[in-house]
Amino acid sequence: MTKSCTEDVTKSSDRRPRSGSEVSPRVPLHFTVHKPGCHFESCCGVCNLFPGVLLIAFCQVLVGSVLLTLILTHGKQYDKIHNTPDSQIMSLGTGAMLSGVTGAGFLLIIVALTENCRAMLIYLLVAMFVLMGIVSLAVAKIGRSCIRFKDASKIKDEQHRLVNLACVSGLFTFFGAVLYFFSFVVVFSFYHFRYVRRAILMHEAECE
Repeated sequence: MTKSCTEDVTKSSDRRPRSGSEVSPRVPLHFTVHKPGCHFESCCGVCNLFPGVLLIAFCQVLVGSVLLTLILTHGKQYDKIHNTPDSQIMSLGTGAMLSGVTGAGFLLIIVALTENCRAMLIYLLVAMFVLMGIVSLAVAKIGRSCIRFKDASKIKDEQHRLVNLACVSGLFTFFGAVLYFFSFVVVFSFYHFRYVRRAILMHEAECE
């Protein structure tokens, strides 16, 4: 069987037009990580992250929905902390980001259970926009807090406490962006290696 496969490859290579400028194809990184013939279930640690992906999805849904509920019920106090009681831009922006996190979590559950490639691409796109939004929101919170700290000697103790809370809120938002980036990298790595390995296994089956 191996001999016939080798002969077919030799014949097909002889039929190709040879040119001096022809560049040899690059070997994918996955070929150097996985050995041919390895089992589908226990090939490497990256490909066995399915429970972790599900855990990330459920955590996104849980944390996003809980924080979104808190924003909806305490939006006025939240805008008071960030000194936006009239425009309510902070509560609206935070609510939008938390809605995106929750929706992306539900989409990740669908992707993990169905292994739909199109849904995976949609999730990665949505998650990337959500990540950029969280980082922008954190920078806006911290920047506004730093501007308010310039007048710390002129404001009252109550306002000073609100400025401190706004700065802490910005730092927690930035920490949430770091965690979301980590989860994004884990999910992207898992599905990338999983689909590449599946293509490798299909190629091995064709040669056999």
